[in-house]
Amino acid sequence: MPYELVTSGGQIHQNSRFPNVFLGGSCKGRDWRLDFYRRFTDADVTFINPSRGDFPKPEIAPGEHARQVAWERQALGASDIAVFWLGEGLANQATRVEIGFALGQGKTVLIGAEDGFLGGEHLTAFSGLVISSSLEGLMNRFSSWYQQHLQSK
Repeated sequence: MPYELVTSGGQIHQNSRFPNVFLGGSCKGRDWRLDFYRRFTDADVTFINPSRGDFPKPEIAPGEHARQVAWERQALGASDIAVFWLGEGLANQATRVEIGFALGQGKTVLIGAEDGFLGGEHLTAFSGLVISSSLEGLMNRFSSWYQQHLQSK
């Protein structure tokens, strides 16, 4: 069965028969999430994509922005694993908060970053996590997690 996809604002089913996979991180530039969809086309997973083209700015639409943030928190809470890709030259402040939240919730967290990502040393020093240096490497790590998940069922 092909993967399921929940996009921003969509209904998230916790404890479904497929693992929920939160795909957080960089929303600028090329859409890296498409690589995940292509590689794991036949995986029995639910990908949760918080990205949206019209992301509300808090200073312009504070209510809508607050709803988006609340949805993302719910999505992370319902996820079995959180996968983050961090873009070059970006601070990714919201993503850093989401990584901390996911870790605090005891979630499995996988991180990858482009060359030139700012502040990777802080993430590794404070979390102990390994940061994949390529999207392919991040997808390989997810594939390993997914295979272990299947074997544990």
